Amino acid sequence: MLVALRRLRDDRAPALGLGVLVLVTATVFGIAPRLIDRVGDDALHGTVAAATAFQRNIALFEEDIIPADPTDPLKGVEAEGDRLAKRIPPAIRNLVGSRQTVVDSIRFAIQAATPDPSYVRFRIQPGSEDRIRYVTGTAPTAATESVDLPEDLRRYLPPDDTASPAEPVTINVLGASISTDAAAAIVKRVGDLIFLTADPRDPLSGRQPSVVAMRITGIYEIRDPADPFWYEDQSLNHVSVRSLGGDSKLIDIGAFLATAEYDNLLHSGQLFGIPIRTTWRFFIDPSRLSSARLDATIADMRRLETAFPQTQVTSAGTGAGTAMRSGLLPLLVGHQTRWASASAILTVVAIGPAAVALAALGLVATIAARRRRPALALVRGRGGTLGQMIRAVFLEGCVIAIPSLAVAILLAITLVPAGSNRPTIVAATVVAAAAVALLIATAMPGTTAAARGGREDETAGRGVSSRRLMFDLLVIVLAAGGAYLLRERGVRGSSSTGTLTGADPLIAAVPALAGIAAGLTAIRLVPIPLRAIGALARRGRGLIPMLALRRATQGGTTAAVLVVLLAAASIGAFSSAALVHLDRASNAAAWHAIGAPIRVTSAVGSLPTSIDPAKLPGVRTASALFSAFIQVGPRNVRVQLVAVDLPEYEAITTGTPADPAAPPEMLAAAPPGGVVPVLASASIVGRSDGVQIGQQLEIIAEGYHYPIKVVAARDTFPTYGADALFLLASRAQLKALHPDAPLAPTTMFLDAPDDQAAAITTAVTRRATSATVATRTAFASAFTDSPVTAAIVVGIAVAAIVAAVYAALAVTAALALAGASRATESAHLRMIGLSRRDALGLALIEHGPTVLLAFGAGVALGLGLFALLEPGLGIDAIVGSTFDVPLTADPQQLGLTFVVVLAIAIVGIGLAAWMQRRGSAVLALRRGFE
Repeated sequence: MLVALRRLRDDRAPALGLGVLVLVTATVFGIAPRLIDRVGDDALHGTVAAATAFQRNIALFEEDIIPADPTDPLKGVEAEGDRLAKRIPPAIRNLVGSRQTVVDSIRFAIQAATPDPSYVRFRIQPGSEDRIRYVTGTAPTAATESVDLPEDLRRYLPPDDTASPAEPVTINVLGASISTDAAAAIVKRVGDLIFLTADPRDPLSGRQPSVVAMRITGIYEIRDPADPFWYEDQSLNHVSVRSLGGDSKLIDIGAFLATAEYDNLLHSGQLFGIPIRTTWRFFIDPSRLSSARLDATIADMRRLETAFPQTQVTSAGTGAGTAMRSGLLPLLVGHQTRWASASAILTVVAIGPAAVALAALGLVATIAARRRRPALALVRGRGGTLGQMIRAVFLEGCVIAIPSLAVAILLAITLVPAGSNRPTIVAATVVAAAAVALLIATAMPGTTAAARGGREDETAGRGVSSRRLMFDLLVIVLAAGGAYLLRERGVRGSSSTGTLTGADPLIAAVPALAGIAAGLTAIRLVPIPLRAIGALARRGRGLIPMLALRRATQGGTTAAVLVVLLAAASIGAFSSAALVHLDRASNAAAWHAIGAPIRVTSAVGSLPTSIDPAKLPGVRTASALFSAFIQVGPRNVRVQLVAVDLPEYEAITTGTPADPAAPPEMLAAAPPGGVVPVLASASIVGRSDGVQIGQQLEIIAEGYHYPIKVVAARDTFPTYGADALFLLASRAQLKALHPDAPLAPTTMFLDAPDDQAAAITTAVTRRATSATVATRTAFASAFTDSPVTAAIVVGIAVAAIVAAVYAALAVTAALALAGASRATESAHLRMIGLSRRDALGLALIEHGPTVLLAFGAGVALGLGLFALLEPGLGIDAIVGSTFDVPLTADPQQLGLTFVVVLAIAIVGIGLAAWMQRRGSAVLALRRGFE
């Protein structure tokens, strides 16, 4: 062992190189789990931060009458909020950054002349005063004014037997301010007095009569509508329109009251038993969430929903309980599903570079151990036992690996502070242990070198043992079985207890195992054509091709170079296919969700007739959609009749994932033979009580009878779910049968440039404030820009780069080792006239076919693996779509992969040629005699 340590001191360069590689590799392996935790936290924080206020926060509300305190009107309200906060599980309560109180009245109808029927809802929201700028007038204060109630409104008062009908009735006036939009909508200004009566259609009013008076004290603008304080609730800032269909609409505005008005607001409905809705908003701080505790957080949210059901509290102010409004639970569950699939993909992708890294480590360990083999063989020949040899090499390995391990752990913890230390220590220790094991494995063959004469450069093949062939066959069988399991069960796997929350490492290792199996197969098959080519080369006059092909077929480093380059190419192709598939899947999902470049949808009822798509800016083609529920079949199955302007819609969607591929008879102006051809959803065709292809029947829509015939089936139609039951017809053909049928469109599909979306939105909302405008590019961008997608893209890119770096190191080490071992042979050849160009040609011919074969086989393997395993990777959960996207490859990315593989090979071949030229002809001749 002392001799081993002295030898380690003498051979400092190989030992130092191996130590640096162990340090780097252990650091990378140690950082990986911490980085995954960090990326998981960042993805969770980004997902929650990008969600709407309703989705990411928690709101508890009660519909009751909480008495006002004489000194602090909202003291009782805040005390009730404190009591409710204590009922929230502590883990959820620790996520809350701040709390806000909002008090809302019932909805009142304005008893005054307005352009449209208008309604107002009072709100008290402490903290609003500093976020409002008054254009005219002043902020509201406590009520000090009272007025006589008009006689025609006295019927809204409770009956009073003692009051005389001739006596005036006096009520207090609530001073309130409204926004500039609200003032323009109801055509009112500062100082106007308005009488209000309870809207019986508001569930909170309980159909109880009530009447109040409001004096407009000021007209304001909100300084920053995007301030999180407003909870994305613009009822105090903008007018809300309730559409009754067509051009009929109801106007809703919000009126701001001072906190001191709380008692007066209570008395405005207290005599009638009408409650006040009090909401306590708990703002979640995304930075306090942890991906490691996501399961526990979801469990706590389920307990919270048990304590506060997500239901509407009963009206009439009976104090029936507290309800909750929050989308946090489904948001976290959805993120957990997407991140589980994302982490599974990242695990699969990361195992490949890990395998290449270990291969590089093994080759460098071979170089480090090669110089020790003669000395070890000498000790073995002089009586050293195998145990002594193993202990000596183990000691050398520990001296090299343990300091590198300690530094690597410190570096990993310092570079990425987030995450658990245990996975870091385990991963880094695995690398160090692998390095020591590889040192022992590569050094032991030197113990038998004395029996073979100690020739280092012996390259003649000795055949393949039956044990080795059985091992290769076992790896291939395991890879095939693992690929089947991955496709059937998915990366996360399943068991009797359900699906695993994370990636199953054994199943996730299938692509790497398949790569190894393919490499082993290639190693066994490649010598066959090379021997045939070598036989032809031996018949020629050139010496270089014959020698190069002999080297390639009789051992050396061809196998190692082939496996490493094949792995690098397959990782690149697999990563490219994954990225392209994500992009295409998100594009298909966007087309299905929106249905066109731009879609206009009415929130309630049909779109106003004043919206003319031909006059909207930038619109090239427009297609209207009418939808209504109808009954079909002998059992009156309820399905949706979807009537679309099919010729125009085909012009918009031809060649896109949204193309319904309607038969020619559906594109005609009139139905052939007076029977409307329709497309039926596959779900309704597959039902025994549904419809059948070729079946003719009659339907009723908006009171009109239409004979229809089912001509084909389609799995889905844009904007409708995968399980929707629908019949798709041409709107023009339905109108041709009954021209008087309105078939008023609820949706318009527009083909227009993306840069016109803002102008179209402005033009549409000017005519229909309740209409929504959605764009396909915005939907697709929401996916591509999401934290989960960004983590996948960055993870795949980093894995590919790491694999390329380690592949370059492994190939360079292997070829350098080959060049060093061939130095003596090259020196002999130089004595008979081998030039520098011939030496380089020798290396090129030996390894050139291997490089080309590795790239071709690696690309085919990577693309084939992705096509085979894609159903089990969980990409559908990430995209949120189950559409079948055909496998495609990006030629530019594959070209980049080829350039990387070629660059790695060129560097390695150049180094091998240089190492071969280092041999001394005199020493080579002397060694032959000695």
